[in-house]
Amino acid sequence: MSRKLDLVREEKLFRLLPGSKESSRLEASGVALLDDTTALVIFDNLNYIASIDVSLKNRSRNRLLPAPSLGWGFEDIAVDIKRGHSFCLIEALEDLDGVVRGFIAEYDREARFVRCTQLTTRFEKANKGFEDLAHVRRGGREYLCALCEGNFGAGRRSSGRVDVFVRARDGGWKASHRLRLPKQAEFEDYSALAYHNGLLAVASQASARLWVARIDSDARAVVPGSGRVYRFPSKSYGNIEGIAWLSPDTLVAVSDRKKKAQPARCAEKDQSIHVFRLPVE
Repeated sequence: MSRKLDLVREEKLFRLLPGSKESSRLEASGVALLDDTTALVIFDNLNYIASIDVSLKNRSRNRLLPAPSLGWGFEDIAVDIKRGHSFCLIEALEDLDGVVRGFIAEYDREARFVRCTQLTTRFEKANKGFEDLAHVRRGGREYLCALCEGNFGAGRRSSGRVDVFVRARDGGWKASHRLRLPKQAEFEDYSALAYHNGLLAVASQASARLWVARIDSDARAVVPGSGRVYRFPSKSYGNIEGIAWLSPDTLVAVSDRKKKAQPARCAEKDQSIHVFRLPVE
């Protein structure tokens, strides 16, 4: 039986960003923390990074920063807290050799473009690639954890997967290993991932659920018995696209635009930023 997440606060994105209005299309697809007070939000229809105060109040420092890229829009964003670099995920593009792959656009602390590099995983379709991203430092090395949107990135019915890449000497990323999600996290799809200090969270839009577990970094596997499944506070939360840890029991999340086929109630929470807390055990 899943337990319900507690809603701490939330707000529509247009109310927080200068120059935006209720009719603005702010199709949020990912979120990461730059520091304890600042969330970075990206969109799958805009080449911009939004910087938003995690109080979710209309602060003067809330702003939109341009983010040049190979593609149009991003699927997620991750941050290297140590250097202040951000990594924006391009879900999948056809490469020069005809293979469909994901790409990473990297920006420095001042949001200046650094490089765009490929991830080696192959996909069958450009709209079914990587969906979410997390940056990790361990043992003096940098890693990117990329969540496959569908099951194994190829549309097959199976448990989910996270592909892990390590920073290469040329500044790009090379394949390191894969983490297979257990049956407990066998959702209809996978829309968001967050990792911090050994705690992994994975969300599903279609299943409207959040799975949380501890990761054994040495074994590169989920700690047996550590997984828990939670549901969002209501059925209106049908568009969760990005999550990030604020603390060991609190997550910030963003929601995409309501799809035409979805119930009208989903418009209540779409194109928004939320803060949820795990219920006390």
